[in-house]
Amino acid sequence: MTAAMKRAVGLAVLVVALLVPSTAMARDRDHDHMRDGWEHKFGLSTKKANGHRDRDHDGLVNVAEFRAHSDPTDPDTDNDCVGDDDEDSDNDGLDNGDEVRDHTRLHDSDSDDDGVKDGAEDRDDDGIANSEDNDDNDDGEADDEDGDGEHCQSGDDDGGEHESGDDDGGGDDD
Repeated sequence: MTAAMKRAVGLAVLVVALLVPSTAMARDRDHDHMRDGWEHKFGLSTKKANGHRDRDHDGLVNVAEFRAHSDPTDPDTDNDCVGDDDEDSDNDGLDNGDEVRDHTRLHDSDSDDDGVKDGAEDRDDDGIANSEDNDDNDDGEADDEDGDGEHCQSGDDDGGEHESGDDDGGGDDD
């Protein structure tokens, strides 16, 4: 093989390597926007798309858990008595659940790069900042599911820790 042929083969290999995404870094066989390695780590299927399921019933679907770097099998990944959906990953005034609802980035406090934090924006132009308009009925008042002002249940006798087991018995089908 001549030097010119070797260079041509080398160039062809380089072009192919640049055009084909790295399978080790970005493999997502089921095209649900979650890397296969992450899905394996948490026992999710890599054969069927399950990004829009909420295995731990914490208000964040699996793909949001992936983006938030939280555990889709544990409603309180860091065991701080604040659910994964109520954490504010980027300190912009919007919790993770509201970031997902508003289609903003969980780790970028100014998703649209306009100099205003996501929580100070008014996505629906109702005169209420996103950080105050964090409910489903647009009345500006946050919903407290049990009315005690806290995320953790009052009768929780395990110190606020949550079990991370698979409560649906579905195993690898989530």
